[in-house]
Amino acid sequence: MITMVVTDELYASLEQRMAPVCRSAVDTGEVAAYLEASGVNDRVAERDYGVTSVFSLAARLRADHAAYPTAGYAPGGHDPNAVAPDRVGPASGVGVTLVRSALYLTPAVVAVGGATEFAGVPAPAGAGALIYGWATAQALAFLGYRALGAIGAVAAVRVLALGFVAAGAAWAGLLVAFGVTDPLAHAVAAGQVALFASTAVALVTGTEKRVLAAAAGVWIAAGAVYAGTGLWIVGAAIGVLVIVAYGPATRKGEWYRPRPREAARALANGAVGAGQAVLFASVVLAGGDLLREPVAVIPLLVGVPLAELVLVWHQRRVAVTRAALTDRWQYPRRLTRVSLATLGVLAVPVAAGALLTASESGRLAAVVLLAAVNGLCLVLVAHRRLGLAALLVWWPAVLIGVLYRALPGATTQLIDMLVAVVLFAVCVPALGVVAMVLKDRWSYR
Repeated sequence: MITMVVTDELYASLEQRMAPVCRSAVDTGEVAAYLEASGVNDRVAERDYGVTSVFSLAARLRADHAAYPTAGYAPGGHDPNAVAPDRVGPASGVGVTLVRSALYLTPAVVAVGGATEFAGVPAPAGAGALIYGWATAQALAFLGYRALGAIGAVAAVRVLALGFVAAGAAWAGLLVAFGVTDPLAHAVAAGQVALFASTAVALVTGTEKRVLAAAAGVWIAAGAVYAGTGLWIVGAAIGVLVIVAYGPATRKGEWYRPRPREAARALANGAVGAGQAVLFASVVLAGGDLLREPVAVIPLLVGVPLAELVLVWHQRRVAVTRAALTDRWQYPRRLTRVSLATLGVLAVPVAAGALLTASESGRLAAVVLLAAVNGLCLVLVAHRRLGLAALLVWWPAVLIGVLYRALPGATTQLIDMLVAVVLFAVCVPALGVVAMVLKDRWSYR
């Protein structure tokens, strides 16, 4: 039974505290998000402020401040053009993690299958296209999520489709500007961008299983190329994958136009993605052995989806904590306990990397620590700390680049050990930063 303690002073204090939020919020839902982040759930809203829910309280605050209409939030709105997601209901996080791992593995499978064919491909079409595609996917995925939330899945697919077509054409033009005219090089670059495009739309719209089923054809084609078939079969399989992934773009629905501020945020996300790609290339691709790389990258392919799973678990724990509160002053203490548990999990690969470095397993240690860096970066991006996320990935990338230039004749084993040391030195302070971010209740808006 809830005892109501409604006073004018309590509401006036809240109104004063939320005034800046109400003036800048785009809708009632954003005000409600701030209220929830401060520990006000439905139970607290009813007991302390005499309203039925957090959204009712948010609507009242907006109306009192500037007579804003409260129709900006429409819970349960139905999108008739939505793409049916693969994840329906409380899906198994482990299952989704495994599916995503398989999607991330597809470019590595193609790299192994076509290792002989890809030999001698110019850097702008190889590692350059990898970095460009990664950054583009990160930027466009942000816009895709915005379109998904504002209009629906069809709009999100269209944003991604147009974005990747423009990005692919731009990179083809840059290749020509760099003097790369070989059709094979252009095909390799286009194939990499297409794989990133397919993975991005699967993650944004929740259709990972459907896209993975089409990606299985790419795996089979890569095996055929390894057995001696030409690269054309991989190109055909990637074409089928793109058609399956972007098929919903042909359905009827509204178009989404990003705002300038959203475009700027997308570029910031792209900068983070570019840093991740450069760091990946510095740690994993530096040896140039396409048959060695996929084996070394297995911890990364497993670690990144597991980090996503940990982050989802953390956010669900925070949501459950907010829903169960009877006193909003309990929220900071409970949030601290949940954050420490999450931080402990994120610290596991850092500790494992340190042990592997001490045992002189430099190559494996570097990849494990790279997975740790990407996991910490994921947390920072999810909590909108894009500047810190960019610093986290670009700082070690630059240091490793300097390391290669400073020791041109060093053995591979020595370089791997030094790279592992650099990554460990980055992870330790990053854990402290992530701890503060996870404990910041305003980052859960």
